[in-house]
Amino acid sequence: MTQPLSRRRFGLLLGAAAAVPLLPARPAFAAPTLLPSGMTWQLMWSPSASANGMGAWETIEDDRADSHPAGAPHIRPDGDNYRFTMHMVDRDTSTDRQRHEVTGNRTSSSSYLSWKTGELWRVTYSMYIPSTLKATTTFTHIFQTKMPGSGTSPITVTSLRRVDGRQTIEHKIFEPNILVGRTDLEPLHNKWIDIDYEIKIGDGSAGAVRWVVRNGGTTVVDATTTGVDTFLGDRVRPKWGIYRSLGDTSGSLQDCHLLLTRLRSYKAVPGGGGGVTRYEAENATISQGAVESNHAGYSGTGFVNGDNAAGSYVEWTVNGAAGAATLRIRYANGTTAGRPATITVNGATVAADQPFNGTGAWATWATATVPVTLRSGANTVRITANTAAGNPNLDYLEVVQ
Repeated sequence: MTQPLSRRRFGLLLGAAAAVPLLPARPAFAAPTLLPSGMTWQLMWSPSASANGMGAWETIEDDRADSHPAGAPHIRPDGDNYRFTMHMVDRDTSTDRQRHEVTGNRTSSSSYLSWKTGELWRVTYSMYIPSTLKATTTFTHIFQTKMPGSGTSPITVTSLRRVDGRQTIEHKIFEPNILVGRTDLEPLHNKWIDIDYEIKIGDGSAGAVRWVVRNGGTTVVDATTTGVDTFLGDRVRPKWGIYRSLGDTSGSLQDCHLLLTRLRSYKAVPGGGGGVTRYEAENATISQGAVESNHAGYSGTGFVNGDNAAGSYVEWTVNGAAGAATLRIRYANGTTAGRPATITVNGATVAADQPFNGTGAWATWATATVPVTLRSGANTVRITANTAAGNPNLDYLEVVQ
């Protein structure tokens, strides 16, 4: 009996501008739905364009046909952002298309992350799509997952596509052309948007993806597709940049660019005992404050330094089972006076005057614990400053159930 052609077999056969606004605080994302119980996200890759430069990538495809050396570099760090610049004269090795892309997650000069079958990975990043980078009638890809090597088709793609004359941004399983999610592109032009993407790597029907798009504090797409093929062979790696066909018939092609920043890759690993899930403050919704890293001892990539203002807050969206839980809040307060705050869960006050007493120094961290009751699924946890001194520096929130 003839067996269906899996993505792996298919791949092996194939392969034998406007001013950029200030980057807002990253909003909290809904709890990841693909993460199994007893697992947690381990941060594996968090490059800084200003610090790591182009060393963040496993491979770089910057005008690989050398079609426009005067425009080089087409991919470069731009402050804390990565900038991909496309000119109308640029050509790929196949001259009916254009390509400036980077691949993979390099962690040192000699090592990079390897996404393997059976694993669950998550990438988050902020992206700025100017109105000059338009959706087209053919293909314009700005994110892909692929098997290394030439001649293989993508596994998943995020594309800017015209649908019934509308500009849209969409995510698909490339073969057999399964739409995961889609939304209008024009409301997302000329502003920073946030992407949260999960992929369970599996052959046949063992794979799954989740694609979340947020515009400020509003989720515009949260789509999950399961039972799909997300593996070709060897391994999977992410790919960012501009890859587009010149066959567009809508007149949408012009010089353009794309900006990326705050890139992170996480791997699902067994949770740290007792059902503990950590949520970094730098990935939460921040009102009146900033992410900083000038005091040692923090977890993740930084901490939140709130403004000295009553009402400033940090808010997380956390996943939980219905029932009792404990919140563990890691903080630092380098003053001698407490910085009291109100803690709410799903809008209800659970601690009206949490003291957050002084810790002796800004690089000395302490943990406050608060008993709470969670509902099943997504819960919002907010810490709001009660006085003009503001909140303490907040490192992370852990949920223990």
